[in-house]
Amino acid sequence: MEHGTRRPSRSHGRAHQLVRVALAALLLGGLLGAALGNVDAGLRLIDQGDFQDAIRAFEDAVASDDRDARAHYLLARAAVYAAGALPADDDEGREALFQRAADAAQRATRLAPGDPAAHFEVARALGRLAQYRGVLQSLNLASRVSNELDRTLELDPEHAGAWHARGLFHHDVPWIAGGRGGLVVPSFERAIAIEPDEIAHRLAFARVLVDRGDEVRALEHLRVAVTLRASTYLDRQDLQAARALLAELE
Repeated sequence: MEHGTRRPSRSHGRAHQLVRVALAALLLGGLLGAALGNVDAGLRLIDQGDFQDAIRAFEDAVASDDRDARAHYLLARAAVYAAGALPADDDEGREALFQRAADAAQRATRLAPGDPAAHFEVARALGRLAQYRGVLQSLNLASRVSNELDRTLELDPEHAGAWHARGLFHHDVPWIAGGRGGLVVPSFERAIAIEPDEIAHRLAFARVLVDRGDEVRALEHLRVAVTLRASTYLDRQDLQAARALLAELE
């Protein structure tokens, strides 16, 4: 050893190690905090109907923590809603958003294969993509939607959104692609039993019942729907649609 140099003590080395650990923890905590903040902001923006800004908030959350499955599947949800809000003639933009939603949701299922919400967002995104392209042109997507809904309900039998989507699936999809008409009504009834105050369930069921020629029962659900509280932008849209359909049928 050269004259005048000193070997660092063990306690000094441990102190440096503790500092490095503490700094890493602070950095990780900051990133996680940023991700959570962006997720919360995105959820508020969805409730307000600002879907494009919600997408940006969830993108920021993913950038802060790419392994946050929730941020990925909420990004998918916002992208589906944003696609639905595009002008009717923006076919290219709509398909791109549905595909983006499917990609984000599938990333979430890889990160959290046991999370029913992630599987539901895959089903929602692929289902909307299939609707956009046309069911007969999307027979391969239909089976994937059905499988993802089944997986959602296997993980969470009380997932009302999945029961709602299952009802729509079997109403819209032809028998050759897996649609089974006998499952439509029980699926919607289960969704409504789980979430009786959700306007969207009763409105969608009423529309299906009208298609099936059962206007009497459709009216029953619409009359309940128009009495329910609309707390978000989407709720208000559904309430307006329920009022319009009720006025048309009465």
